[in-house]
Amino acid sequence: MAAKILVAFIVILFAIGVYAMFIEPRRLSEKHFLIRKDKSRVLDISEAYDMFQNEGDIAVAHISDLHFSRWYKPRRLNKVIASLRENRPDLIVFTGDLIDDYKKWPVKQTPALVDKLKKLQAPMGKIAVLGNHDYKSDGSYFVREILQEAGFTVLINEDVFGSDEKISLNVAGIADPASEQSRFYFEPTLAEWQILLLHQPDYIERIQNLDMYDLVLSGHSHGGQIRFASFYPKTYGARTYTESLYLPSENTLLSVNTGIGTTGLPLRFGVPPEIVYYHLSHKTEPFKKAENPFDFKSLVEEAKQTKSQAAPVQDPKTATNPTAPQSTPGPAAPNGPAVIPGSAEPVVEPTDKVVDLSLFRRRYHDKKRTVS
Repeated sequence: MAAKILVAFIVILFAIGVYAMFIEPRRLSEKHFLIRKDKSRVLDISEAYDMFQNEGDIAVAHISDLHFSRWYKPRRLNKVIASLRENRPDLIVFTGDLIDDYKKWPVKQTPALVDKLKKLQAPMGKIAVLGNHDYKSDGSYFVREILQEAGFTVLINEDVFGSDEKISLNVAGIADPASEQSRFYFEPTLAEWQILLLHQPDYIERIQNLDMYDLVLSGHSHGGQIRFASFYPKTYGARTYTESLYLPSENTLLSVNTGIGTTGLPLRFGVPPEIVYYHLSHKTEPFKKAENPFDFKSLVEEAKQTKSQAAPVQDPKTATNPTAPQSTPGPAAPNGPAVIPGSAEPVVEPTDKVVDLSLFRRRYHDKKRTVS
């Protein structure tokens, strides 16, 4: 009996090892957060972001901690490229650790790496900061050249301003404290959205004018990389802030991306690679309480009644409705509910699919700010 238990235990460990090495590191989790200027609540719209695509004025895609190495080759970026092409964000940001260790980097992979990074495309451009691993073995110059050749603007204690017809934003990037003298103060700007890129999230404690920023985007933690329930290792620089969203000040959201690649052991368990999309809305009112944010059933019935009363029966192949409200141009979305801009409440087009937002995951924390 004891022998059978031992064999079963070994088989389970083997299966976990195979999954952690070959399966989970190749998964890619997509998260979508809808953020208004009032950040007391954020909606996780990962399962129905198409319903809210017209509220967002701009979509920012966030990737981090690629850690390219002999274990993680450039072709592993293909799923990230596919996600970006499908979701078409306005801006891409990368918060450091492009390669795991310059000393061990297989140089013959460099052209392929540049080619893959060039395929990350967004109309407002690509912005990056360096992480602590990018400085290992004096690799910072190499990493910076690779990113710049691929079209990234690399910020080292610098900020840039950008705007289009929808929005204006300022993006600042702090040099990684592990290897360079970091600048923790930037002059305020008149941009509608202020974004700060910081590789190691715990250093947010040193930012002198934190309330100025709407979003602080970081990485470094890997979410522990190997996680069993609430047990996981923590990395210096990400011991207080380890994953997802935090509210370190009244006006500032901190997002800790758990990354895409691996470091140390080429394993991931319980923390799949992730790409995070932030849909920023100029609306100032807060979202309703989590118990029942929107009553979709009543909205669906109201929309059906309105449509049946207002529109005569016509051939759907040839009929048009000149009085129908026009939504803001945006990326094509799957068939399903849509949001009509300008409404006090989202108006849902008639559909048999009713989504209850109260079932969505809400990993939104308000932690006391302390640096370990």
